Amino acid sequence: MTSMHAPFLVDPLVSTQWLADHLGSDSLIVLDASVVELPAQDGGPVRLVSGYDLYLFDGHVPGAVFVELLDARQGLGASSPDEVRRGAASIGVTEQHTVVLYDQLDGRSAERLRAALTGAGYERVALLDGGLARWRSEARELRFGRPDGTFGA
Repeated sequence: MTSMHAPFLVDPLVSTQWLADHLGSDSLIVLDASVVELPAQDGGPVRLVSGYDLYLFDGHVPGAVFVELLDARQGLGASSPDEVRRGAASIGVTEQHTVVLYDQLDGRSAERLRAALTGAGYERVALLDGGLARWRSEARELRFGRPDGTFGA
């Protein structure tokens, strides 16, 4: 059964149990904001690459939407609040939604997206405590592939 009311947030950090209890709510959007850091080679800088392959092949929270923070066209990695709002709208995020963010690594990219969304005026934004690593360690359900169940670009 889905709820039309946005799940109430008491803290900008939600537990895996809170998220599991609210999955399926029409007013909840879960975003995977994974970015991968590749080690520097030959003294060069660390390279950032999309975490989309992790989302597809290593799994994600059921219903989570992958956010490509490194694609300027998507707008969610932008510094302008207007660009962030356009990017959020393009994936269906409205002010009426509760948004829960995570990433598959250390939480920095999810925190970066949280800061961008709150800076653009979204108030119901939280991070998943422990990210996908905690979700996975608790043997919670994972989905693989795109939301339509397929793999590929």
